[in-house]
Amino acid sequence: MKDKKYFIVLFCNKKRVKILYRCMKRTTVYEYWREFKTERKPPFVKLQGGTRKKELNYELALVFPNNRWATTVWVKDSLGRNQPAPIEGGKFRIKEIVPYWQEELIWDFSIKKRIRYHQMMEFILSVKEIAQIFTLNKNLFVQVEDDVRMFGNKNLNDSERLFNIVKEDLVKKKRGNFIFVKDITTHQRTILYNLLESKGFKRSQLFKHYSY
Repeated sequence: MKDKKYFIVLFCNKKRVKILYRCMKRTTVYEYWREFKTERKPPFVKLQGGTRKKELNYELALVFPNNRWATTVWVKDSLGRNQPAPIEGGKFRIKEIVPYWQEELIWDFSIKKRIRYHQMMEFILSVKEIAQIFTLNKNLFVQVEDDVRMFGNKNLNDSERLFNIVKEDLVKKKRGNFIFVKDITTHQRTILYNLLESKGFKRSQLFKHYSY
């Protein structure tokens, strides 16, 4: 945090993830702080992480220089107890801290890169034909006749969560050209594996239940 006085910092489970903004003027950091606090939460956010599926609790902190007039900011720990929220080293203090989030990205196999939820929805909403949306292990698929597009998630829970979010979104938009298939039988799985493999998807990718 060298050479700057004011910061907006993202924390996860009480540990610093990254500095989102830094500057020298208090008035400027307050302007950005208001923007971050009023930012709309995306539909698909990170809830779990790591091989043990640890719950992720994000917080956004406004950090000021420490001084003798500073007042202590208190936060609740995992047991609901109030604890002070200091910054290591003693040179800075947390002026304000609020619950926050970090958007979960989705792997688009067609372009081989991670995309945001709204980017995936742009493609889905562009489909005017009758289409089927379904999940298979950790992946979500959009099928229009024989054309299939695959979107990868980190695990089975994220796949199911994304499926439900997409379904709810499309129902709200009154898009009746989509058929949602959540439960797939063993026989259907065998057919899907063969179909998707014929489309160029690797069977090893289709079998995966998690990507970490």
